[in-house]
Amino acid sequence: MTNESERELRAHWDARYRSGQTPWDTGITPPEVQQFWQEHSELAAGSFSIDIGCGTGLNTLFLARQGLRAVGIDLSGQALQHAKRRLDAHLREAAFPMGGTASFVQADVSRLPIDRPGAAYALDIGCLHSLPDARRAAYAEGVCRVLREGGYYHLYVFDRDPTDGPGARGMYEGEVASLFGSRMAVVTEEKGISSTRASRPSRWFLLRKGS
Repeated sequence: MTNESERELRAHWDARYRSGQTPWDTGITPPEVQQFWQEHSELAAGSFSIDIGCGTGLNTLFLARQGLRAVGIDLSGQALQHAKRRLDAHLREAAFPMGGTASFVQADVSRLPIDRPGAAYALDIGCLHSLPDARRAAYAEGVCRVLREGGYYHLYVFDRDPTDGPGARGMYEGEVASLFGSRMAVVTEEKGISSTRASRPSRWFLLRKGS
């Protein structure tokens, strides 16, 4: 991604957060994520996790409350201002469990600013499916690099219809397996439950890096 393209994208997302046009910012951690941590609580205990396209930080804080060292990553500085205010408000009310921390980094998610592997868990709720097609392979490479062996990657995407034109949001059938399949196994793939008739078809993927 060129510097000019990155600036344009950052300006676009900053404007969305500034205007409040953020229907994805529901204020609720998805039940799929909550259930994963109910079933895999032994993975936490100070382990490292990343929340990719973290927005206003709701799910980053959820991960920290599980006892994870959670890092939220987003391109939008406006979103991260909200996230840091949310973190400050939480810490005024209560501390995280032992080992739990939350922090935020502004970065292009197709160039994750983390060099060493070690994450037990990576979460992406609607970020990958919004990236330009040309940046998706670099994104996948970064996620695979950051995860430790046996680490989990939790991904929510819209389905992309074959009739959609170039640049449309979503993922084609088989695209997730194509991007990650040589380095990760798909553990589960489930259709998302639409909250309204206007909701687009979607899927939840849980992948695991080979151990």
